[in-house]
Amino acid sequence: MYVAEWIMWFSCLKSDNWIRKNLEEHSSPSMPVVQPAYEDSIVEDRERQAAKRFEYARSRGPVYACNDTYLEMRCGGMEDKRGLITLCSSIFLYFLVGMWIDFDAPVLWSVVAEPDGYKAWGIGIVVFSLVTTAGTVVLLWLYCKYALRITRLEALTSRHQLIRFNRITRQVYLHRPSSCGGILVLPWEGVQTDEVAGLSLVMGWYPGDSTDLPFPTLVFIGRQSSRLSDLQSEWEFIRRYMDEGGVQAVEKPRISSQLPLPWPAFTAQFDALWPFLRNSGPVVWLGCLLISPAFVILGLSHWASLLLCWRPRWPRIIREAGQAGKPVPAFTTVEDYPPDVRAQLLANAHRWALRPGRAPDNRRRGREDAR
Repeated sequence: MYVAEWIMWFSCLKSDNWIRKNLEEHSSPSMPVVQPAYEDSIVEDRERQAAKRFEYARSRGPVYACNDTYLEMRCGGMEDKRGLITLCSSIFLYFLVGMWIDFDAPVLWSVVAEPDGYKAWGIGIVVFSLVTTAGTVVLLWLYCKYALRITRLEALTSRHQLIRFNRITRQVYLHRPSSCGGILVLPWEGVQTDEVAGLSLVMGWYPGDSTDLPFPTLVFIGRQSSRLSDLQSEWEFIRRYMDEGGVQAVEKPRISSQLPLPWPAFTAQFDALWPFLRNSGPVVWLGCLLISPAFVILGLSHWASLLLCWRPRWPRIIREAGQAGKPVPAFTTVEDYPPDVRAQLLANAHRWALRPGRAPDNRRRGREDAR
């Protein structure tokens, strides 16, 4: 599911005025669209990142490849909710197209196939079928023009968002659909991570600090977890792989298949719930049993979205990166985007420009809010 990535990319392209006009929380002209970042805060974050060391190094996956050259994992936000868009799209198309096939298609076919076929149905039924057919065509056109892009956030697109860590080139490659920013080549040095219980491991690159791109990049790696230790060990696994010797520095993880298997579709919705369910009483388990049909429907929709997607494929230069005699991919810059997209990104670059000094003290404002 690419909803989170699409929203972040959408926010990078839209102007401040558009965001203030369409989002209530940014309706005040004096309120900044994005809270500014300060150089001193970035320096402190970089020092904290460099000092991050954890006792355990373990990946909860899914890991698709792990060798002496690169580590490839799944990333993407809201993966546990995948299937909702596919379910809604399927219901809409079923009623729109299915009802036309069941009722209008036989009427129109009899009129076309037999000269007097309309007499068997009556003029009123034939006219009604023509009107409803025209309405179906119009609705399908509107769906393809405006709503198909929403369906493609989890169907008819790349099956998963991938992230590849190459320890030879010291680069990170991010595979996303073009509607969510496209494929990126980012540096390993300067990456920032955050471990927030209830989410996946958050990894980001900030403009002006770790990349030359005029916008920030944020990814959610692996599975969700309600335990902070799981996210810390996930980051430690990646760090040791990149900085301390590759496969020799970590326990080789279980390699997952990229085939659209049904089991992962049904377990994804429980990624962040297992620790809670293990310590819950019979009432909670009874409640889960009562709503199990909803879990089954969502799991089937999740699986259907996987079946409707294709396996992502890296460009050749990234597939060969790190091999002897092969070129090193160049880092992604704003010049790699089409002219219209480039203009939008540069027009909004001021949102993430680093400011000198330290952020102003907001403690007084916090005390006022508390009152």
